Amino acid sequence: MVKLQQYSSAKLLGAGRSGQVFLVASQGGLIARKIFYTDKIAGMIHYFLSGSPNPYIWNEDAIKCAFYRRKILSTLVQFWFGDKLRVAEAIATCWNQEFKAYQIDTEFISGRHVALRQPFSCEQIRELPALVSEIMLPLQEKLIEAGLDGLVWQAGKGTPTALNNFLLANDTPGNYVFVWIDLESGVPALFPLNTLALFSFYLPKSIKYGRPLFDDVNTSKLKQYINSYRLELEENFGSEKYEEILEYIFKLQHHQKKWKSMRRVDRSIQYQLKKGAIDEQQAQWYSEHPLVWYGRELMKIIGQFAYKFFMELPIAIVNKLVKIPYVQIFYQFWKFLSSHCYRSSLARRYIANRIKSWQDRKQLKNEESESLLEYLEQDNSSDYLNDFGVHLGIKIFIKAIEYLLVPLLYLVGLIDEFIFITWLILGGPIYRTIYTSWRILQAAIARQEIPWIAFFVGLFPTFGILAYPCQIIYLAQGRKKKIAQFIVYDFFTRIGEKIPAWGGEDTQTEHFFNLFADRIADYRKNRTKALQTAKF
Repeated sequence: MVKLQQYSSAKLLGAGRSGQVFLVASQGGLIARKIFYTDKIAGMIHYFLSGSPNPYIWNEDAIKCAFYRRKILSTLVQFWFGDKLRVAEAIATCWNQEFKAYQIDTEFISGRHVALRQPFSCEQIRELPALVSEIMLPLQEKLIEAGLDGLVWQAGKGTPTALNNFLLANDTPGNYVFVWIDLESGVPALFPLNTLALFSFYLPKSIKYGRPLFDDVNTSKLKQYINSYRLELEENFGSEKYEEILEYIFKLQHHQKKWKSMRRVDRSIQYQLKKGAIDEQQAQWYSEHPLVWYGRELMKIIGQFAYKFFMELPIAIVNKLVKIPYVQIFYQFWKFLSSHCYRSSLARRYIANRIKSWQDRKQLKNEESESLLEYLEQDNSSDYLNDFGVHLGIKIFIKAIEYLLVPLLYLVGLIDEFIFITWLILGGPIYRTIYTSWRILQAAIARQEIPWIAFFVGLFPTFGILAYPCQIIYLAQGRKKKIAQFIVYDFFTRIGEKIPAWGGEDTQTEHFFNLFADRIADYRKNRTKALQTAKF
């Protein structure tokens, strides 16, 4: 996780794998300023493949390429898609001394990412297929046809993370207008989730270019493409714009050649020079003595690793252990065991925080969020909501056992591998089954409704935490059902959000799990519709 720096009084709009974007007021109005950085994993990948972190941070020719690609694509995208898709056009680039990195200013786009499915979603469910099928897939084909091979990574070929490179600027149903806001990659295009795309496109193209594909453009092919559509381009945009595109291609070719032809050792040296770690005279000397430079870098890496592992890590662990409020934890655990009201408030507080999170992401409208919170407050008497609170509370206690006690018992030899693995897999289902069995017995004695759905869902590892929300969905109507549906949506959507590398907010991975939740949360309604259809 990259530690974000403060940037004057500018508002942070977002951060990805290649940079963080700020909203900045300028004389011409609001602009989006992207300041490049690299996270640890992306930095290691870049260093291994090319000898330095993300080139947009330190290489002037690379940032110029980003500028001219946006200029070219702002016209081409309009030519291909009309008013359905735009590019956030580049305004300027320069060196940011505060961050010691290059930045690119682009037009600010007021919009949002495509909507996740949630209890109130209706017309918004068309947004995702509209973006993927009508924009991203055709865009990938157009880019390849025009020789913009490296840009298909940011357009989503084989990778689910590219979905958040697009904003919905106009969400009028049936008249969507999307904007491509992020055209600069964070890592080389060698790690798609779709292995077919890797072997059929990315590896062959990398071999053709003689390097890992990273926003590369076949400028000769692009020039031929522009020439072949000269009449259409001039008819749509005028001869002056056509000549301007050719000029941009010429400049792109010049800067790309300078950037891509650098020696590996010089990339590493120039990065350290830009960061102020060495001066010009040292850079020149190290460039003439590459083996000395690599020896210096190796010793630096070993030193940093040793310091972090033997100094920073033990200190961080001790500080964490010292700061744990043990008395408070035991007191809250006792309240959880003894107080029905505390368990209910725990569940409601958790759900309220998740509702607020969705609202902050613009995935819930203000009125939808307020409606859910009202339903939540009115559900004080719900036994099933209290049961969900019990599952949440016990889960925290069980996880502490899984992460601390069980590994310790295994290491000292009191349990074997079979018991160790069995507990990690079945610990959750066991505690849920014990608790729900007790609730079934209570319900049977009192001649109340038996929570069979909660019992069977609770048998599944991980997903079993949704046992009582599923019980509410199956039996309840009205406000209780909305709350239960939201819990299911939130749970599965967070799985997609937390998956490393290919997951995250507003990715296709997150939407995949969100769609899975939609099928669970909407089961009862679909079942009712099917029965009604069968009668006729």
